Amino acid sequence: MHLIIGSTEYEGLFKNGGLGDAMFGLANAFAKRDGFEISIILPNYKKLNDDGFKEIGEFEIKNKDMTINVDSNKLQGKFLYKKLRGVNVYLIENDYYFYRDTIHNHDDEVVRWAFFCRAIYELIIQKSLNPDIVQTNDYHEGFVTSICKANENDLNCKYVVSIHNAFFRNIYKFSKDNPKDLFEYYLGFEWKGDEVDMLECSVSTADYVLTVSPDYAESIKDPNSTIAAGLQDLYREKNVIGFLNGLDTSIYNRYSDNFNSFLMVKEKSKLELQKKLNLKVDKDIPLFSYICRLGDQKGSPIIYDNLEEIVSDGQFVLLGIGTEECNIKFGELNGKLDNYVACIDFDTEFAKEIYLASDFFLMPSYFEPCGIAQLIALYYATLPIVTNIGGLKDTVNDYKSNNGNGFKLKDYSSESLCDTIKIAKDVYFNDKELLFKLMNNAYCSDYSWDYAIENYINFYNKILNE
Repeated sequence: MHLIIGSTEYEGLFKNGGLGDAMFGLANAFAKRDGFEISIILPNYKKLNDDGFKEIGEFEIKNKDMTINVDSNKLQGKFLYKKLRGVNVYLIENDYYFYRDTIHNHDDEVVRWAFFCRAIYELIIQKSLNPDIVQTNDYHEGFVTSICKANENDLNCKYVVSIHNAFFRNIYKFSKDNPKDLFEYYLGFEWKGDEVDMLECSVSTADYVLTVSPDYAESIKDPNSTIAAGLQDLYREKNVIGFLNGLDTSIYNRYSDNFNSFLMVKEKSKLELQKKLNLKVDKDIPLFSYICRLGDQKGSPIIYDNLEEIVSDGQFVLLGIGTEECNIKFGELNGKLDNYVACIDFDTEFAKEIYLASDFFLMPSYFEPCGIAQLIALYYATLPIVTNIGGLKDTVNDYKSNNGNGFKLKDYSSESLCDTIKIAKDVYFNDKELLFKLMNNAYCSDYSWDYAIENYINFYNKILNE
């Protein structure tokens, strides 16, 4: 089976969030299995690490019955290639669209991603990649299926879109920056209407729709869903199903395969982090961490409301960057609030230090399609404190259950978070037996891609035989 994945992120080359981790883990898990060839196609961003890639061809977008008068740099590009850990990785190079300081929120988003989608099609055709399945993600590659199905070169494959966050539909009206004629030229056919709903196009044209946890799949199909951005009827029509993302444990290191030995590593790491951040060095103080893109989705407002409760007899470490409001609010408390450190930054290596050292990990998300942070926390026996939604519901078991590995809020509210933090502290200070049981359960939780990939293998084998 040849699986082609179109993506905007890939761990080790360029990552802006959880999508990069998910695509890296998925591709590498498939590559380990016999009978699968995996190719991933990415834009060659300005900030992407393209060392070792070789140019394998050039392309120019042409249409049999359409002409357009635009700068050639909007129609041309190059293909680059490198094999990484058994995965064929292709880059689409075009300086006009991708050599920019930021990745998202440009004035020409519609034509920019339409160009990328057309370039994916050109690569598949020109290099005779012959996919059995083409998988795209969210809205960025939303036109790939339309382009492939509309052109005369029938790929004779299945088209799957994976929804990592249904909240962002990305609806644009045609404009000077997103001219309709250029957009249509990239697609190779006329477009009805004066606006583009990129996510709706992605979902409606795909043969199958996946998302990244079973609970999230049900949530976005709910007629009363507040997180499906109005597309819940379409998700029901397409019968979206959810498979949990996994964790690629090869890029993390907990230094021991024995729980008791690991606890010594964890304690040492905690003391080292406390010293590094000028916190009181004391193994008996509960250390709470919060690592994410700061904003409403990840529960930043209700965490901010509870900082005094957290640091009253505990310590708090934040690593993340997000909305300007959050960056300022959390950042300005440095030096003003005892037992508190906020690093307004994005640093994947430092994040691993914090995960390993922490006792509790805060993730009270307003919504969470899957989440990778709680999986990393579990891997390091750091107990997640989470809302009971989406991937958090599917991966974290409340402390009261026999297989408990974390703590769950009753609802998304500052009051519920406060109550849950108090419960976690009570367990930490007064019930060491339960604490170690929860940590051991977390340590033994298997959410690796080696396990998670089975759902994808079974599903893709099934649809190819339909």
